[in-house]
Amino acid sequence: MDFRQFELYLESQNLAETTINAHMRNIKKIAKVGLSQKIMINKLNEYPTWPRRLSVANTLSKYLQHKNQPNELIVAYIHEANDEIQKESTKRQKDLAEDETLPTLREMREYTNSLFDKGDYRGYAIMYLFLTYTVRNQDLIAKVVKSKKETNDTDNWFVVGRKRVTWIRNKYKTAEKYGLKSHVITNPKFVTAISKLDHLLKPTENIDRVIKKITEDIGGITESTIVKIVLRENNTMAGLSRISKNRGTDVSTLIHSYNIT
Repeated sequence: MDFRQFELYLESQNLAETTINAHMRNIKKIAKVGLSQKIMINKLNEYPTWPRRLSVANTLSKYLQHKNQPNELIVAYIHEANDEIQKESTKRQKDLAEDETLPTLREMREYTNSLFDKGDYRGYAIMYLFLTYTVRNQDLIAKVVKSKKETNDTDNWFVVGRKRVTWIRNKYKTAEKYGLKSHVITNPKFVTAISKLDHLLKPTENIDRVIKKITEDIGGITESTIVKIVLRENNTMAGLSRISKNRGTDVSTLIHSYNIT
């Protein structure tokens, strides 16, 4: 199989680099499958989870298009996979909603605003980023600067402007896979809060303890619990895809690591 030709085809589709990389990883693992759609589907069914089946099915559909071959059975399989994932997500969403020990997303947002109101700017900024981007603790180890000239290509930074903050993430768990991530944040409270700090978290801190201290009035919950709460109210394929992109975690990992389907 000529992987390079397939890669060039994907690039011609104006796909994101991370999407192209995912397709290339998939096709290399399943390279010996022929062009028969029925054989492809048999191979897909060997994968243990629907999210993984969906990922590879999307790649196979692209490959068949690249080869100018029919792909209607694979497309139908993609629809089936999406339906199954949604069914499982709905079931788990109901289960999570019945967990009365966890705060609701609304309660966490109200609590986050209360931190700002009492001048706990670091607490506010950390909770805002957790709720908005569902990131990991490590992503919040970052310095606050006034100019991009003060940054480098290895650490995490908040570059504060007059009305916006550019959050640059060079260092996070899956950086080697997904590369640099950058977000422009214009929320006025966040801009004010981060501008009061010279750093958000430091690598020398006991970060779990810091987070539990910030959340002590809502149960001392951790980053992973916050992710679960956010996920249960964004539990659609579109919501999962958005969280996946922000966090740098594939959808399959989100579903199984955070027990949401």
